[in-house]
Amino acid sequence: MPIFPFRPSASRRSTPAFPQKMLDTVFEHVLLDDVPHPDTPLPDDVLPTCEMAEIKDGYNLCWQLLEHGVDRKAFRRLILKIALSGKASEEEQLAFKYARAKFKHMRFACANFTRHHRYPILLHLITIVMGNMQDAFKNHQRRATLTNGLILWVALSPAYYWLIAAPIALWKEDNTAGIIAYQKKENAKLAKLIRKLDSTTGHEFHVMRKIISRRVAFNDTLRTIRPSQKLNQLSEYLATINGLMGDFHDGLIEKKLEGTQDYRRDRFQSPEEIPQRLQAFLKRCPR
Repeated sequence: MPIFPFRPSASRRSTPAFPQKMLDTVFEHVLLDDVPHPDTPLPDDVLPTCEMAEIKDGYNLCWQLLEHGVDRKAFRRLILKIALSGKASEEEQLAFKYARAKFKHMRFACANFTRHHRYPILLHLITIVMGNMQDAFKNHQRRATLTNGLILWVALSPAYYWLIAAPIALWKEDNTAGIIAYQKKENAKLAKLIRKLDSTTGHEFHVMRKIISRRVAFNDTLRTIRPSQKLNQLSEYLATINGLMGDFHDGLIEKKLEGTQDYRRDRFQSPEEIPQRLQAFLKRCPR
């Protein structure tokens, strides 16, 4: 497989191709990853294991969702239109959100499924720029919308996109033991951060939410590969935490943009339900 110039469509991860129904299913899960289900109880198995074949299928499914699920030419046209006009219609906002969600899910897959257990730097940066642009046009920040939009328009061009796509295709998947070890390490980070929730910062709160978001993404991919009512239940429980944290974090971002609260310095107490649910989840996780 040629590395330069890299053609994503030629990647081994595109073969065999998953049926469109599976791509639609995992994306439906992605769109519901922060929808609360307050009545869904926590299942007994909160650290499900997966076979090597499921790990490979899960990672390749996320790859195909991005590579075959985002029309980059159309997305670049949308980015340029929003950047130059400084605004986006409801339909355009939704199209941008959907494309960004697929990039985010791929970024989570790199942390969840590969031996590196981290984000590829360029994929991470471009996803951050997408988030900055989305915040900018939602809050009518014309200059930030233009700046971030032009960066995205260039970065997603064929001349540069291969730099983003090549590491994603070339990274190797971890094995079952490696993934369990990674998740236990994440749980330890979560347990440490929970102790600060009575006096935390916006940044610390966001770090905690990212751990939950990655776990929801892992479980949503796994339940697409291996449908299960227990996995559905776990996803709903985690999505409830993700949604509660997401709604609260949106308010923190607004205060940051308004200049009424320092995102990294000012401390506050999180809503009581969030640490309660997190602690229940961690108590059931094997050490």
